[in-house]
Amino acid sequence: MRHSSAFFLKTLCISIGAALVLSGCGTTTTTPRGGADPYDKYYGQATTQSSDVIDSSSIIVNPAAPQTYVVKKGDTLWRIARQFLHTPWHWPEIWDKNQRIANPHQLYPGDVLTFDYATGANGDKLQPRIRIDRRGEGEPIATLATFMLWPRVLDEATINNAPYILASRDDRQLITEGETIYVKNLRNAQAGTRCAIFHPNKALHDPRTGQLLGYEVTYGGYSRVERVDSTSTATVLDAKREIRKGDRLLAPVDEMANLNGIIHAPTTKVRGDIVSLFDAEAISGNHMIAVINKGRRDRIEVGHTLGVYTQGKYVVDVVESCKAKSGAVCSQLPPEKVAHLVIYKVTDRVSYGLIMDATREVKDGDKVGNP
Repeated sequence: MRHSSAFFLKTLCISIGAALVLSGCGTTTTTPRGGADPYDKYYGQATTQSSDVIDSSSIIVNPAAPQTYVVKKGDTLWRIARQFLHTPWHWPEIWDKNQRIANPHQLYPGDVLTFDYATGANGDKLQPRIRIDRRGEGEPIATLATFMLWPRVLDEATINNAPYILASRDDRQLITEGETIYVKNLRNAQAGTRCAIFHPNKALHDPRTGQLLGYEVTYGGYSRVERVDSTSTATVLDAKREIRKGDRLLAPVDEMANLNGIIHAPTTKVRGDIVSLFDAEAISGNHMIAVINKGRRDRIEVGHTLGVYTQGKYVVDVVESCKAKSGAVCSQLPPEKVAHLVIYKVTDRVSYGLIMDATREVKDGDKVGNP
């Protein structure tokens, strides 16, 4: 892991991404090869309940849940849901629909949540529920985290057509905050325009099909355009990580709305893979970002909670080996869920999620499925 979770959280300080390359910057379920997965039964199943019908057997209440909770500044919905549930993705299902506040993620610091039980729809079983006393004010809390650094996956043509840094004024290898940079292919921009700076990182391939999913680019900072010409001039206003010659300038987009998707479980079967870990070489942990090979075409939605599963190790069965003439018999242990992944950004072929509740490291190649 390149950085610890604590370091990563300290660097989650900007909400700029790039959904579209503009020449003027800011002016404007697959089956694995070889058949069915023999360990499929160990993964979570799709939820079938609607917003009005609760399958209480799938909702696991935290036995230490408080009767009341006052929302605090800096809280996240996941953290609050964890106060009441061991299955926080069922938060919408325990939200009392018979109250004035219909949206279960529009919470404000100072709001008071009350946890109790109500008679179920059939009148034969008590169901957990959350009621709200609206006393808060200010800005609503975020679903996940207040700020994030946004890695992106773009196609090769988008990257190649984007404006790029030719050099800094002193032609340094690493460019720092406050330096003057010279930019090529910056068209139809105006002085004062702000552009996010991204570094082309690595190609991402689907581990199941080998298909190229795109190229990861990582956010480095942002710049202000000073002069537009065949070779334009800009100033680096903020540098969050290394900025180099060849880095691309992309349109800044405020992605904060993506942090407010309602946490919920998928209603369809999900089986996929982690194809990249942001800001990590091979392993990652809590509050870091993972990219999966499932997207909009696979019915993935913002707010979906998935389980992260690590494949079981092969071990020597000493009992069977005593009976076998050929020597030790190797057996594979079943997969184990090691974390949750809350999806905050969805594109056609890939999605981004924040790793939560990790009990051990999350690795490239780990599987994702229903929680």
